[in-house]
Amino acid sequence: MEKISRFNVVHRLRKRNLLIAINSVAALSIFFFGYDRGMMAGVNTAVEYYTRMGFAHADENGDPVITDSLLQGGI
Repeated sequence: MEKISRFNVVHRLRKRNLLIAINSVAALSIFFFGYDRGMMAGVNTAVEYYTRMGFAHADENGDPVITDSLLQGGI
């Protein structure tokens, strides 16, 4: 149990420093979540992607037409 307490951040950080550390990790995770959502939005609208995955095809205007929404949601 002594090895666990040595790596436990709560015993080293108190009050304001602990609050800053928790908020920093939360902000970083929100940043990466937003970055991932933005990247995947670009990928999901690419013609090559949705035709290769087989859940849509492009109409005459080049817009995606979803043919299998269950497959789209699972990806």
